[in-house]
Amino acid sequence: MNLEDLLRETLDGMAHEEEPPPAARFLSRLPKAAKRPSRVIPLVTAAAVVVLVIVSTLVIQQLSPRDSRPPEPADSARPVPVEKLWPGAVHSLPKKLRNGLSFRPQLFVDTRTLLVSTGKGNSADPVVLWTYDVASGRASRLLAPRPPAKTDYTSSVVTGSGRLVWYTVSWGKVKGALDIWAAPVGGGAAKRVTTIRQTMKYGDIDVLAVVGDKVVWSRGHEGGIYEAPLSGGEPRSVPGTERLHLLQWPWAARGTRLGEDPTDSLPSFERLVNVLTGEERTASERASACSLTWCLNREPRESRARRRDGSADHLLPGGFLWPAPPALDRFVLLRPRGQVDAEGRLYLHDLATRRTGDLGVRFKYGSKASADIMNATRLDYGTAYLLTYSLKDRQMVVNLTAIR
Repeated sequence: MNLEDLLRETLDGMAHEEEPPPAARFLSRLPKAAKRPSRVIPLVTAAAVVVLVIVSTLVIQQLSPRDSRPPEPADSARPVPVEKLWPGAVHSLPKKLRNGLSFRPQLFVDTRTLLVSTGKGNSADPVVLWTYDVASGRASRLLAPRPPAKTDYTSSVVTGSGRLVWYTVSWGKVKGALDIWAAPVGGGAAKRVTTIRQTMKYGDIDVLAVVGDKVVWSRGHEGGIYEAPLSGGEPRSVPGTERLHLLQWPWAARGTRLGEDPTDSLPSFERLVNVLTGEERTASERASACSLTWCLNREPRESRARRRDGSADHLLPGGFLWPAPPALDRFVLLRPRGQVDAEGRLYLHDLATRRTGDLGVRFKYGSKASADIMNATRLDYGTAYLLTYSLKDRQMVVNLTAIR
């Protein structure tokens, strides 16, 4: 309320009274010598009250701590379609190659060449890697690695140092084996980097990365960080990393168990340690999940984000689907706030720029389709390159590394 409004409200309220208000309403003590109250006194008193209120208001405004948070986004503001917000990073592709094979996007080799894979990834239907031109739709076979006998699973591909790296899980008479493989980005023979014993169907690795001339990974359940030379060799435990899980090399965190079950070991990454230098970084406040820079917090009626040091706190334009660290230290998937029976949507939010894109996905909350869509459209700290999802009869690919 400004000064003019305050004066108008005070005087207007007095004008509607049948009799002038008694002086006692404003002043608790009047000079006892006054035999007959002057009609001027109430008006003078009213003016004094107005001045007093104005001064008090100004003082309170000056003394009250100012909110350091930036302006919150309006709930009514609709995120724009991702293809309009990030036109150079979003690609609408068919679900099959021209040869009729279904394919899965893996990573971008360059701005228009997408590495894709076909095959189920087992011994009966092994993975074949192709380069796919997103402009022309032309695919070229890059390499067809031959997996070990009884292979049941082939992982996604990561890249670094001019190599493509992945792993397979196969089964023997007693235990399984997890083999890590590497091949040149430009194509060529795949070479086994190392082998570890395995009892998990999909492999006990939560993060796999290429760092210089080494492959590094952390174990998904018990934790622990390991490395092996790209040229091939025995795996080696990185000293001092027992029970640590990689977030982003060389930063890691200890898993937080909720019970005796060893699978309850996913860390929130609030407290990080550099496995090379021993440096530690701790979030300034409790959080649901943190990346290297950002922390997310789910509150009863809202979801918020802030930097690890507590700065840049802001309301997210929706609730995050699950408490996972942001992908590439900046991206989160959100669904809009609102009624449970409202039309479901999914948003891609960039914490670095606070821009939000609508993926175009629509579904009814509580339906099987909604569960399938949200399970298939995943994004977390293990996402290194892409966000992929189905939209009608097309396969949408968002090249996260191309967003600036």
